[in-house]
Amino acid sequence: MWLAIVTVAMLASLYVGWVGFIASDDSLYHQGAMRWLTDPPFAGSDHWSTRFPLTLTFAAVLAVLGQGYVAFGVTAILFYVVLVAITGRFAASVAGTRAGCIAALLTATLPVVVSHATTVSVDLLEAAALLAGALLIGRAGDDRAGWLRAAAGGGLFGVAILCRETSVLALAILGPLLVIGRPIPRRVLIACAVGAGAVLIGEALFQYVMTGDPLRRYTIAFNHDEHIDRAANKEGNFLLWPPIDPLLVLMVNDDFGLLFWLAGAAIAGGTWRSIDPSRRRPLALLLCMAAAGFVLVSVLYSKLVLNPRYFMLAALAAIVVLAIWLDRLEAQWRALILAAFVASNLLLMSVGNAHPRWAMEALVDAAARHPGETVAGEASDVRRADLPMAILNQTNLRSLPTAPGGLAIVPADAAPARGVIAHYPSPPTRLGALLRTLGLEPLVPAPIARRMFAPSPEQVLIRTTGG
Repeated sequence: MWLAIVTVAMLASLYVGWVGFIASDDSLYHQGAMRWLTDPPFAGSDHWSTRFPLTLTFAAVLAVLGQGYVAFGVTAILFYVVLVAITGRFAASVAGTRAGCIAALLTATLPVVVSHATTVSVDLLEAAALLAGALLIGRAGDDRAGWLRAAAGGGLFGVAILCRETSVLALAILGPLLVIGRPIPRRVLIACAVGAGAVLIGEALFQYVMTGDPLRRYTIAFNHDEHIDRAANKEGNFLLWPPIDPLLVLMVNDDFGLLFWLAGAAIAGGTWRSIDPSRRRPLALLLCMAAAGFVLVSVLYSKLVLNPRYFMLAALAAIVVLAIWLDRLEAQWRALILAAFVASNLLLMSVGNAHPRWAMEALVDAAARHPGETVAGEASDVRRADLPMAILNQTNLRSLPTAPGGLAIVPADAAPARGVIAHYPSPPTRLGALLRTLGLEPLVPAPIARRMFAPSPEQVLIRTTGG
Protein backbone atom coordinates (compact mmCIF):
# COMPACT_ATOMS: atom_id res chain seq x y z
CA MET A 1 0.00 0.00 0.00
CA TRP A 2 2.75 2.46 0.95
CA LEU A 3 4.56 1.85 -2.33
CA ALA A 4 1.38 2.72 -4.23
CA ILE A 5 0.86 5.87 -2.13
CA VAL A 6 4.44 7.08 -2.69
CA THR A 7 4.25 6.32 -6.42
CA VAL A 8 0.99 8.26 -6.80
CA ALA A 9 2.45 11.14 -4.78
CA MET A 10 5.53 11.23 -7.02
CA LEU A 11 3.43 11.27 -10.18
CA ALA A 12 1.17 14.00 -8.80
CA SER A 13 4.16 16.07 -7.71
CA LEU A 14 5.85 15.74 -11.09
CA TYR A 15 2.64 16.78 -12.84
CA VAL A 16 2.02 19.79 -10.61
CA GLY A 17 5.64 20.87 -10.35
CA TRP A 18 6.85 20.09 -13.86
CA VAL A 19 9.10 22.74 -15.41
CA GLY A 20 11.45 20.80 -17.66
CA PHE A 21 14.02 22.44 -19.91
CA ILE A 22 14.72 26.04 -18.86
CA ALA A 23 17.70 26.90 -21.08
CA SER A 24 19.87 27.75 -18.08
CA ASP A 25 22.31 25.50 -16.22
CA ASP A 26 20.70 22.49 -17.92
CA SER A 27 21.98 23.75 -21.29
CA LEU A 28 25.50 23.97 -19.87
CA TYR A 29 25.31 20.46 -18.43
CA HIS A 30 24.11 19.30 -21.84
CA GLN A 31 27.15 20.83 -23.50
CA GLY A 32 29.44 19.02 -21.07
CA ALA A 33 27.62 15.72 -21.56
CA MET A 34 27.80 16.05 -25.33
CA ARG A 35 31.57 16.53 -25.22
CA TRP A 36 31.84 13.13 -23.52
CA LEU A 37 29.89 11.65 -26.44
CA THR A 38 31.68 13.49 -29.25
CA ASP A 39 35.19 14.07 -27.92
CA PRO A 40 35.95 11.86 -24.91
CA PRO A 41 37.56 12.07 -22.46
CA PHE A 42 36.61 15.63 -21.59
CA ALA A 43 38.25 17.46 -18.69
CA GLY A 44 35.55 20.13 -18.52
CA SER A 45 35.83 23.73 -19.61
CA ASP A 46 33.70 25.54 -17.03
CA HIS A 47 32.01 25.30 -13.64
CA TRP A 48 29.24 23.07 -14.97
CA SER A 49 31.06 20.65 -17.23
CA THR A 50 33.51 19.71 -14.45
CA ARG A 51 30.65 18.23 -12.42
CA PHE A 52 31.40 14.77 -13.76
CA PRO A 53 28.89 12.70 -11.72
CA LEU A 54 26.12 14.63 -13.46
CA THR A 55 27.61 15.10 -16.94
CA LEU A 56 28.63 11.44 -17.24
CA THR A 57 25.16 10.26 -16.19
CA PHE A 58 23.56 12.73 -18.59
CA ALA A 59 25.86 11.55 -21.37
CA ALA A 60 24.82 7.94 -20.75
CA VAL A 61 21.12 8.86 -20.96
CA LEU A 62 21.72 10.86 -24.14
CA ALA A 63 23.58 7.91 -25.65
CA VAL A 64 20.58 5.67 -25.02
CA LEU A 65 17.70 8.06 -25.77
CA GLY A 66 19.29 10.45 -28.24
CA GLN A 67 18.85 14.20 -28.47
CA GLY A 68 15.63 15.72 -27.24
CA TYR A 69 13.77 16.85 -24.17
CA VAL A 70 13.05 13.24 -23.14
CA ALA A 71 16.70 12.74 -22.21
CA PHE A 72 16.58 15.87 -20.05
CA GLY A 73 13.45 14.68 -18.26
CA VAL A 74 14.71 11.13 -17.72
CA THR A 75 18.01 12.37 -16.26
CA ALA A 76 16.25 14.70 -13.84
CA ILE A 77 13.64 12.15 -12.76
CA LEU A 78 16.35 9.51 -12.26
CA PHE A 79 17.99 11.61 -9.56
CA TYR A 80 14.57 12.35 -8.03
CA VAL A 81 13.73 8.66 -7.72
CA VAL A 82 17.16 7.89 -6.27
CA LEU A 83 16.84 10.62 -3.62
CA VAL A 84 13.34 9.54 -2.59
CA ALA A 85 14.51 5.92 -2.30
CA ILE A 86 17.64 6.77 -0.30
CA THR A 87 15.73 9.02 2.13
CA GLY A 88 13.20 6.26 2.69
CA ARG A 89 15.98 3.73 3.24
CA PHE A 90 17.73 6.05 5.69
CA ALA A 91 14.63 6.52 7.84
CA ALA A 92 13.83 2.80 7.68
CA SER A 93 17.30 1.92 8.95
CA VAL A 94 16.78 4.19 11.95
CA ALA A 95 13.14 3.58 12.85
CA GLY A 96 11.60 0.84 10.73
CA THR A 97 9.82 0.25 7.45
CA ARG A 98 6.79 2.48 8.01
CA ALA A 99 8.97 5.43 9.01
CA GLY A 100 10.95 4.87 5.81
CA CYS A 101 7.78 4.90 3.71
CA ILE A 102 6.64 8.11 5.38
CA ALA A 103 10.03 9.72 4.76
CA ALA A 104 9.85 8.73 1.09
CA LEU A 105 6.38 10.30 0.84
CA LEU A 106 7.53 13.52 2.50
CA THR A 107 10.57 13.74 0.22
CA ALA A 108 8.58 12.99 -2.92
CA THR A 109 6.27 15.95 -2.35
CA LEU A 110 8.64 18.52 -0.85
CA PRO A 111 8.75 21.57 -3.18
CA VAL A 112 12.50 22.12 -2.84
CA VAL A 113 13.01 18.57 -4.11
CA VAL A 114 10.36 18.59 -6.83
CA SER A 115 11.56 21.95 -8.15
CA HIS A 116 14.78 20.15 -9.17
CA ALA A 117 13.12 16.88 -10.18
CA THR A 118 12.22 17.85 -13.75
CA THR A 119 15.16 20.06 -14.71
CA VAL A 120 18.68 18.70 -15.09
CA SER A 121 20.63 19.99 -12.10
CA VAL A 122 23.18 18.74 -9.63
CA ASP A 123 21.19 19.37 -6.45
CA LEU A 124 19.38 16.06 -6.00
CA LEU A 125 22.43 14.00 -6.96
CA GLU A 126 24.57 15.88 -4.45
CA ALA A 127 21.98 15.46 -1.69
CA ALA A 128 21.58 11.75 -2.44
CA ALA A 129 25.34 11.20 -2.26
CA LEU A 130 25.62 13.00 1.08
CA LEU A 131 22.66 11.13 2.55
CA ALA A 132 23.81 7.71 1.35
CA GLY A 133 27.30 8.41 2.60
CA ALA A 134 26.01 9.37 6.04
CA LEU A 135 23.96 6.17 6.18
CA LEU A 136 26.93 3.95 5.29
CA ILE A 137 29.28 5.64 7.74
CA GLY A 138 26.68 5.81 10.50
CA ARG A 139 26.11 2.06 10.24
CA ALA A 140 29.80 1.15 9.94
CA GLY A 141 31.30 -0.86 12.78
CA ASP A 142 34.85 -0.45 14.03
CA ASP A 143 36.11 -3.55 12.20
CA ARG A 144 37.36 -4.47 8.74
CA ALA A 145 33.87 -4.77 7.22
CA GLY A 146 32.91 -1.49 8.85
CA TRP A 147 35.99 0.27 7.51
CA LEU A 148 35.14 -0.89 3.98
CA ARG A 149 31.59 0.41 4.45
CA ALA A 150 32.95 3.72 5.72
CA ALA A 151 35.36 3.98 2.78
CA ALA A 152 32.40 3.50 0.43
CA GLY A 153 30.53 6.23 2.32
CA GLY A 154 33.56 8.49 2.04
CA GLY A 155 33.63 7.79 -1.69
CA LEU A 156 30.07 9.06 -1.88
CA PHE A 157 31.13 12.19 0.00
CA GLY A 158 33.81 12.63 -2.65
CA VAL A 159 31.15 12.30 -5.35
CA ALA A 160 29.10 15.00 -3.58
CA ILE A 161 32.11 17.34 -3.62
CA LEU A 162 32.59 16.69 -7.33
CA CYS A 163 28.94 17.65 -7.77
CA ARG A 164 29.39 20.92 -5.88
CA GLU A 165 32.35 22.05 -3.80
CA THR A 166 30.06 23.61 -1.17
CA SER A 167 29.41 20.05 0.06
CA VAL A 168 32.52 20.53 2.18
CA LEU A 169 30.50 22.90 4.39
CA ALA A 170 28.38 20.00 5.66
CA LEU A 171 31.39 17.67 5.77
CA ALA A 172 33.45 20.13 7.83
CA ILE A 173 31.85 18.68 10.97
CA LEU A 174 33.78 15.44 10.42
CA GLY A 175 36.94 17.16 11.70
CA PRO A 176 35.54 17.92 15.17
CA LEU A 177 33.89 14.48 15.28
CA LEU A 178 37.28 12.90 14.59
CA VAL A 179 38.80 14.84 17.49
CA ILE A 180 36.17 13.77 20.01
CA GLY A 181 35.75 10.26 18.60
CA ARG A 182 31.97 10.32 18.96
CA PRO A 183 29.41 9.33 17.79
CA ILE A 184 31.51 7.85 14.96
CA PRO A 185 34.67 5.89 15.91
CA ARG A 186 37.90 7.55 14.79
CA ARG A 187 39.05 4.65 12.64
CA VAL A 188 35.71 4.69 10.83
CA LEU A 189 36.18 8.38 10.05
CA ILE A 190 39.74 7.73 8.88
CA ALA A 191 38.40 5.07 6.51
CA CYS A 192 35.82 7.61 5.34
CA ALA A 193 38.61 10.08 4.60
CA VAL A 194 40.47 7.42 2.62
CA GLY A 195 37.40 6.76 0.48
CA ALA A 196 36.77 10.46 -0.15
CA GLY A 197 40.44 11.02 -0.87
CA ALA A 198 40.49 8.22 -3.43
CA VAL A 199 37.68 9.86 -5.42
CA LEU A 200 39.11 13.38 -5.20
CA ILE A 201 42.69 12.34 -5.91
CA GLY A 202 41.46 10.25 -8.81
CA GLU A 203 39.76 13.32 -10.30
CA ALA A 204 42.88 15.41 -9.71
CA LEU A 205 45.02 12.82 -11.52
CA PHE A 206 42.56 12.87 -14.41
CA GLN A 207 42.85 16.65 -14.62
CA TYR A 208 46.63 16.42 -14.44
CA VAL A 209 46.80 13.92 -17.29
CA MET A 210 44.34 15.91 -19.39
CA THR A 211 45.45 19.47 -18.65
CA GLY A 212 48.61 19.42 -16.55
CA ASP A 213 46.80 21.12 -13.64
CA PRO A 214 45.53 18.70 -10.93
CA LEU A 215 43.60 21.46 -9.16
CA ARG A 216 41.97 22.88 -12.27
CA ARG A 217 38.37 22.24 -11.21
CA TYR A 218 38.90 24.14 -7.96
CA THR A 219 40.43 27.11 -9.76
CA ILE A 220 37.36 27.22 -11.99
CA ALA A 221 35.02 26.88 -9.00
CA PHE A 222 36.66 29.64 -6.97
CA ASN A 223 36.49 32.03 -9.91
CA HIS A 224 32.80 31.22 -10.37
CA ASP A 225 31.88 33.54 -7.47
CA GLU A 226 31.84 36.60 -9.73
CA HIS A 227 28.95 35.07 -11.70
CA ILE A 228 26.63 34.74 -8.67
CA ASP A 229 23.57 36.98 -8.81
CA ARG A 230 23.19 38.44 -5.32
CA ALA A 231 19.73 39.76 -6.22
CA ALA A 232 18.60 36.12 -6.15
CA ASN A 233 18.62 36.41 -2.35
CA LYS A 234 15.27 38.16 -2.60
CA GLU A 235 13.64 35.62 -4.91
CA GLY A 236 11.07 33.68 -2.91
CA ASN A 237 12.64 34.64 0.43
CA PHE A 238 11.23 36.70 3.27
CA LEU A 239 14.25 38.57 4.60
CA LEU A 240 14.38 40.96 7.56
CA TRP A 241 17.83 41.04 9.15
CA PRO A 242 21.01 39.20 8.06
CA PRO A 243 21.58 37.34 11.36
CA ILE A 244 18.13 35.70 11.18
CA ASP A 245 17.56 35.62 7.41
CA PRO A 246 18.88 32.05 6.95
CA LEU A 247 16.43 30.84 9.59
CA LEU A 248 13.61 32.70 7.84
CA VAL A 249 14.52 30.87 4.63
CA LEU A 250 13.73 27.61 6.43
CA MET A 251 10.59 28.76 8.20
CA VAL A 252 8.95 31.14 5.70
CA ASN A 253 9.53 29.81 2.21
CA ASP A 254 7.32 27.98 -0.25
CA ASP A 255 10.17 25.58 -1.04
CA PHE A 256 9.88 24.09 2.46
CA GLY A 257 6.25 24.73 3.35
CA LEU A 258 5.33 23.28 6.73
CA LEU A 259 8.40 21.04 7.00
CA PHE A 260 10.48 22.84 9.58
CA TRP A 261 7.47 23.85 11.67
CA LEU A 262 6.39 20.21 11.91
CA ALA A 263 9.97 19.03 12.44
CA GLY A 264 10.19 21.45 15.38
CA ALA A 265 7.06 19.88 16.82
CA ALA A 266 8.60 16.44 16.30
CA ILE A 267 11.75 17.40 18.20
CA ALA A 268 9.68 18.92 21.00
CA GLY A 269 7.62 15.73 21.06
CA GLY A 270 10.65 13.66 22.06
CA THR A 271 11.41 11.96 18.75
CA TRP A 272 15.08 11.44 19.59
CA ARG A 273 14.22 9.60 22.82
CA SER A 274 11.88 7.27 20.95
CA ILE A 275 14.69 5.93 18.73
CA ASP A 276 16.46 2.75 19.78
CA PRO A 277 19.90 3.93 21.02
CA SER A 278 21.61 1.23 18.93
CA ARG A 279 20.13 2.73 15.75
CA ARG A 280 20.69 6.45 16.40
CA ARG A 281 24.16 6.89 14.96
CA PRO A 282 23.30 7.49 11.27
CA LEU A 283 20.75 10.14 12.24
CA ALA A 284 23.18 11.72 14.71
CA LEU A 285 25.75 12.05 11.93
CA LEU A 286 23.17 13.44 9.49
CA LEU A 287 21.98 16.02 12.02
CA CYS A 288 25.57 17.11 12.68
CA MET A 289 26.23 17.49 8.96
CA ALA A 290 22.97 19.36 8.40
CA ALA A 291 23.67 21.72 11.30
CA ALA A 292 27.23 22.38 10.09
CA GLY A 293 26.01 23.11 6.57
CA PHE A 294 23.32 25.46 7.81
CA VAL A 295 25.65 27.37 10.15
CA LEU A 296 28.44 27.75 7.61
CA VAL A 297 26.11 28.84 4.81
CA SER A 298 24.67 31.38 7.25
CA VAL A 299 28.14 32.64 8.14
CA LEU A 300 29.01 32.89 4.43
CA TYR A 301 25.90 34.97 3.80
CA SER A 302 27.87 37.51 1.74
CA LYS A 303 29.57 34.81 -0.36
CA LEU A 304 26.62 32.55 -1.20
CA VAL A 305 23.08 33.17 -2.36
CA LEU A 306 20.43 32.27 0.24
CA ASN A 307 18.96 29.72 -2.11
CA PRO A 308 16.83 26.98 -0.49
CA ARG A 309 18.84 24.34 -2.36
CA TYR A 310 21.80 25.11 -0.09
CA PHE A 311 19.65 23.87 2.79
CA MET A 312 18.64 20.63 1.09
CA LEU A 313 20.51 18.46 3.60
CA ALA A 314 18.85 20.25 6.51
CA ALA A 315 15.48 19.57 4.84
CA LEU A 316 16.27 15.87 4.46
CA ALA A 317 17.35 15.63 8.11
CA ALA A 318 14.09 17.34 9.10
CA ILE A 319 12.14 14.86 6.95
CA VAL A 320 13.72 11.88 8.71
CA VAL A 321 12.96 13.35 12.15
CA LEU A 322 9.40 14.17 11.14
CA ALA A 323 8.85 10.73 9.61
CA ILE A 324 9.95 9.01 12.83
CA TRP A 325 7.59 11.21 14.86
CA LEU A 326 4.67 10.54 12.54
CA ASP A 327 5.37 6.83 12.68
CA ARG A 328 4.88 6.96 16.47
CA LEU A 329 1.58 8.88 16.31
CA GLU A 330 -1.88 7.35 16.38
CA ALA A 331 -3.12 6.40 12.92
CA GLN A 332 -5.74 9.15 12.62
CA TRP A 333 -3.33 11.91 13.60
CA ARG A 334 -0.65 10.51 11.31
CA ALA A 335 -3.05 10.43 8.36
CA LEU A 336 -4.34 13.95 9.08
CA ILE A 337 -0.86 15.50 9.29
CA LEU A 338 0.38 13.66 6.22
CA ALA A 339 -2.65 14.77 4.23
CA ALA A 340 -2.14 18.39 5.31
CA PHE A 341 1.58 18.23 4.51
CA VAL A 342 1.14 16.70 1.06
CA ALA A 343 -1.82 18.94 0.17
CA SER A 344 0.00 22.11 1.21
CA ASN A 345 3.08 21.08 -0.79
CA LEU A 346 1.01 20.43 -3.91
CA LEU A 347 -0.73 23.76 -3.43
CA LEU A 348 2.56 25.62 -3.04
CA MET A 349 3.95 23.99 -6.18
CA SER A 350 0.78 24.70 -8.15
CA VAL A 351 1.25 28.48 -7.83
CA GLY A 352 4.78 28.40 -9.25
CA ASN A 353 5.60 29.65 -12.75
CA ALA A 354 6.22 26.58 -14.93
CA HIS A 355 7.43 28.77 -17.83
CA PRO A 356 10.23 30.96 -16.43
CA ARG A 357 11.68 31.46 -19.94
CA TRP A 358 8.42 32.32 -21.65
CA ALA A 359 10.00 34.89 -24.00
CA MET A 360 12.38 32.22 -25.27
CA GLU A 361 9.56 29.71 -25.66
CA ALA A 362 7.50 32.21 -27.64
CA LEU A 363 10.52 32.96 -29.85
CA VAL A 364 11.05 29.28 -30.63
CA ASP A 365 7.35 28.74 -31.33
CA ALA A 366 7.27 31.70 -33.71
CA ALA A 367 10.33 30.40 -35.54
CA ALA A 368 8.73 26.96 -35.86
CA ARG A 369 5.53 28.46 -37.29
CA HIS A 370 7.41 30.63 -39.79
CA PRO A 371 10.22 28.37 -41.05
CA GLY A 372 10.62 30.38 -44.26
CA GLU A 373 11.40 33.65 -42.47
CA THR A 374 13.91 34.87 -39.92
CA VAL A 375 12.47 35.78 -36.51
CA ALA A 376 14.33 38.25 -34.28
CA GLY A 377 14.35 38.43 -30.50
CA GLU A 378 16.39 39.61 -27.56
CA ALA A 379 19.98 38.40 -27.77
CA SER A 380 19.71 36.50 -24.47
CA ASP A 381 16.60 34.66 -25.68
CA VAL A 382 18.20 33.81 -29.01
CA ARG A 383 21.20 32.42 -27.17
CA ARG A 384 19.03 30.33 -24.84
CA ALA A 385 17.12 29.00 -27.85
CA ASP A 386 20.19 27.32 -29.38
CA LEU A 387 19.26 23.83 -28.18
CA PRO A 388 15.50 24.02 -28.90
CA MET A 389 16.30 25.26 -32.40
CA ALA A 390 18.79 22.44 -32.90
CA ILE A 391 16.08 19.97 -31.90
CA LEU A 392 13.77 21.61 -34.47
CA ASN A 393 16.64 21.50 -37.00
CA GLN A 394 16.06 25.18 -37.78
CA THR A 395 18.35 28.20 -37.83
CA ASN A 396 15.92 31.05 -38.55
CA LEU A 397 16.58 33.15 -35.44
CA ARG A 398 18.60 36.32 -35.07
CA SER A 399 19.11 38.99 -32.43
CA LEU A 400 17.24 42.28 -32.54
CA PRO A 401 17.09 44.63 -34.33
CA THR A 402 15.57 43.08 -37.41
CA ALA A 403 15.40 44.35 -40.97
CA PRO A 404 12.39 46.43 -42.05
CA GLY A 405 9.49 44.12 -42.81
CA GLY A 406 10.99 41.32 -40.72
CA LEU A 407 9.44 39.34 -37.89
CA ALA A 408 10.27 39.91 -34.22
CA ILE A 409 9.11 38.72 -30.81
CA VAL A 410 8.72 41.60 -28.35
CA PRO A 411 6.91 42.19 -25.02
CA ALA A 412 3.27 43.08 -25.58
CA ASP A 413 3.59 46.35 -23.67
CA ALA A 414 6.38 47.48 -26.04
CA ALA A 415 4.66 46.46 -29.27
CA PRO A 416 3.49 49.02 -31.85
CA ALA A 417 -0.21 49.61 -32.32
CA ARG A 418 -0.13 47.95 -35.73
CA GLY A 419 1.71 45.02 -37.17
CA VAL A 420 0.95 42.44 -34.48
CA ILE A 421 0.66 39.02 -36.12
CA ALA A 422 0.27 36.72 -33.10
CA HIS A 423 -0.14 36.95 -29.35
CA TYR A 424 1.70 34.72 -26.88
CA PRO A 425 0.01 35.13 -23.49
CA SER A 426 1.84 33.45 -20.63
CA PRO A 427 0.30 30.12 -19.58
CA PRO A 428 -1.28 30.27 -16.11
CA THR A 429 0.08 28.38 -13.14
CA ARG A 430 -1.42 24.95 -12.41
CA LEU A 431 -3.72 26.44 -9.81
CA GLY A 432 -4.56 29.32 -12.11
CA ALA A 433 -5.52 26.89 -14.88
CA LEU A 434 -7.78 24.99 -12.46
CA LEU A 435 -9.50 28.16 -11.23
CA ARG A 436 -9.96 29.33 -14.81
CA THR A 437 -11.51 25.99 -15.77
CA LEU A 438 -13.89 26.24 -12.80
CA GLY A 439 -14.88 29.78 -13.80
CA LEU A 440 -13.45 31.26 -10.59
CA GLU A 441 -10.92 33.60 -12.20
CA PRO A 442 -13.04 36.77 -11.67
CA LEU A 443 -13.05 36.13 -7.92
CA VAL A 444 -9.26 36.32 -7.57
CA PRO A 445 -7.90 39.75 -6.47
CA ALA A 446 -6.01 41.57 -9.21
CA PRO A 447 -2.49 41.50 -7.64
CA ILE A 448 -2.79 37.74 -7.07
CA ALA A 449 -4.47 37.17 -10.43
CA ARG A 450 -1.49 38.58 -12.32
CA ARG A 451 0.89 36.14 -10.65
CA MET A 452 -1.52 33.25 -11.09
CA PHE A 453 -2.98 33.74 -14.57
CA ALA A 454 -0.15 35.64 -16.28
CA PRO A 455 3.06 34.88 -14.36
CA SER A 456 5.29 35.95 -17.26
CA PRO A 457 4.93 39.02 -19.51
CA GLU A 458 2.89 38.43 -22.65
CA GLN A 459 4.90 38.32 -25.88
CA VAL A 460 3.71 39.23 -29.39
CA LEU A 461 4.99 38.49 -32.86
CA ILE A 462 5.20 41.65 -34.98
CA ARG A 463 6.20 42.53 -38.50
CA THR A 464 8.28 45.67 -38.51
CA THR A 465 7.29 48.53 -40.79
CA GLY A 466 8.91 49.10 -44.14
CA GLY A 467 10.03 46.69 -46.78
